[in-house]
Amino acid sequence: MQTIKDNLATIVVGVFVAAVLVGACVLFGPWHNKTTTQLNAIVHDGDGEQRTLPLSQDARLTVVTDLGKNTLVIENGSLRMEEADCPKGSCLKQQPISHAGEQIICLPHKLWVEVVAEGGESTELNEDAVDWGNGSSANVDLVAR
Repeated sequence: MQTIKDNLATIVVGVFVAAVLVGACVLFGPWHNKTTTQLNAIVHDGDGEQRTLPLSQDARLTVVTDLGKNTLVIENGSLRMEEADCPKGSCLKQQPISHAGEQIICLPHKLWVEVVAEGGESTELNEDAVDWGNGSSANVDLVAR
């Protein structure tokens, strides 16, 4: 007759495997509540105004400043520039943005849009970083990702 002492290794392995299976069920089971982070688009315009739009709701926003007009569209959780009257229209050629940290910048209009997570902080536009050293960022039309 074998004693517990003789089968101790088997018992320890069995308890370990059971603990791993229970842990996996708790972490990945159907009752596990996965939280999703709300993403927002923050629109900064040339007049210094800031607007926040949730990417979860379809919307259209037209921004008109002394520098020009831009129309932004949010559809299916992503934002794109639909219309802009800037000289080169580079912002119109960019892919839609939908992930935290992505940006669209229309430098002639001093308008930039960034995606941030709910509770995340907005950044500031550094015009010196994108004026290509010519001292006049107003003539540059650039979209950054």
